[in-house]
Amino acid sequence: MPKNLFKSARKRCRIFSCMVSSSDRFKFLPTLILLLIFMASTAPAMTLSLSEAIQAADRNSYTVQASRHDSLAASYDYKAARSARYPSLSIEARSSFADNIPSIEFPGIGARDLGAKENYQADIKLTVPLFTGGRIASRIRANCENVLADAFALEAERMNTAYNCRRAYLATLLSEAVALSAEASLKRIDIIRRNVADLHTSGLADSIDILETELAYQQMQLTVSEKQTAAANARLNLALILGLPPDTNVQLTEKITPPSKDLSVISSPAPIDRPELKMLDSKIRSAEHLIRLNRSEYFPEISGYAGYSYGKPNRDFFNNQWDDYWTAGLALKWELNLGGGTSHRTNAAHQAAGSIRMSKNDLERSLTILAETSAQNVDLAYRTVLTTQKEYDIARNKYRLAEKKQKAGLLTVNRLLEIEAELTASEQQYRASIVNFYIVQSEHLYAVGSEKIYGGL
Repeated sequence: MPKNLFKSARKRCRIFSCMVSSSDRFKFLPTLILLLIFMASTAPAMTLSLSEAIQAADRNSYTVQASRHDSLAASYDYKAARSARYPSLSIEARSSFADNIPSIEFPGIGARDLGAKENYQADIKLTVPLFTGGRIASRIRANCENVLADAFALEAERMNTAYNCRRAYLATLLSEAVALSAEASLKRIDIIRRNVADLHTSGLADSIDILETELAYQQMQLTVSEKQTAAANARLNLALILGLPPDTNVQLTEKITPPSKDLSVISSPAPIDRPELKMLDSKIRSAEHLIRLNRSEYFPEISGYAGYSYGKPNRDFFNNQWDDYWTAGLALKWELNLGGGTSHRTNAAHQAAGSIRMSKNDLERSLTILAETSAQNVDLAYRTVLTTQKEYDIARNKYRLAEKKQKAGLLTVNRLLEIEAELTASEQQYRASIVNFYIVQSEHLYAVGSEKIYGGL
C-alpha cells in the first residue's frame, strides 16, 4: 500500500479524534468494537488447490505421523542390531565387609588369614564377538528389511490419506455445485411465481396456479436449505481432514471441467505399484532372515575378551594390599535345547514366512481385480458425462421453450414447474457425473498406486 495513503489515513484519524468530544468517546466505543468484530469476521478466505489440500492433509494426519514414528523406530532397531558387531565394555565394582574370615596355621610361619575382612574390587572387561553362527548378520538383515517395510507402510498411509483427501475435496465441490444448482432453481421458480402473480392480476391465471407456484417455491426453499447444509457438512469434513479449525473459511480453487477422451483411456492390464505389496515383500525377506537366525542357534558362540582388575586384596589372599592384573582369552558358549526348541522355533519362522507370502498373493489378486474394475468404471463414468451433458442441453432448451409458451398462455403452470424440476434434476446429474468421473479416476489411481494421486486434476 502506498505511503501517502497511510499518511492520509493518519490525518483523517487525527481529524476524527479531534471532532469527537470526550463525552462522545464512550458512545463511540461500542461502535468501534462492533467494527473490529466485523473486520475479523470478514477475513479473507483460505484458498486451496487439490494438491495443496493433499499436502495439508499429509502434514496433519495422525496416522501418517504414527507411521513416521514407526519408521524411525525401525531405523533405530536396525542401528541397535548393527551395534552388536562392535566390542562391548563392561565395568563392575564391588566392596564388602566380613566380620569373620577363616585362617590357616602354617608350621614355622604361624596363622595366616584367608582373605581380608574388607574387600574392594573393580573389573573392566572388553568382549568382542568372533563367531556367532550367523546370529548377528541375520538379525541385522532382518531389521534392515523391517526398515524398508515400515518405509513402505508410511508411503501406503500417505497414499491412503491422499485418496481420502481427494474424495473429501471432490465431495465438497460436488455438494457446493448441487447447492448452487438448487439456488438457481429457486430463482427460476421465483420468476415463475412472480409471472403467475402478474397473470393473476390480469385475470389470466387462477388461484390454483398461485398456490401451485407458492407450494413449489416453499419446497425448493427447503431443498436449498438441505443442499446448503450438506455442503457445510462436506466443508466441515474436509476441514477436519486438513487439520483446520471447523470455522475456517476455505475456498476451493480446483477447476472442475468436463473430462476429455484422453483421461478415460486406461491401459489394460494396468501396472500395480502399491506400496503395500512392497511392504509385504520386505516382510517376507525379513521372515526368511528370521529363519536363518533361528537356525544359528545350532552353532556355538565364540568371543574374545580382555580385562583389567584392580582391588584389595585381589587374587593374593595372603597379601592384604592393593593389586592389579590383566587377563585375555577366549570364551565358548554352546546351548542346545534337548526338547527340540530350536527346531520348533525354526519351523514356526517357516510358517510365518509362508503366511506373509499368502497374504501378499491375496492382496495382489484383490488389487488386480480392483484395478481392472476401476478402469472399466472410469470408461463408464466418461460415457455417463457425455449422456448427462446431452440430457442437460435438451432440458435447458425444453425449459426455454416452455417458459415462452407459458407466458403466451399455451402451457399450464403445473407443466412448467414439472419441466423446471426436470431441468434442475438434469443439471445436478450433469454436475455430479463430472465430479463422479474424477472420483472414479482417483479410485483407479489409488488402486494401481500411481504417483498422480498426490497431484491435482
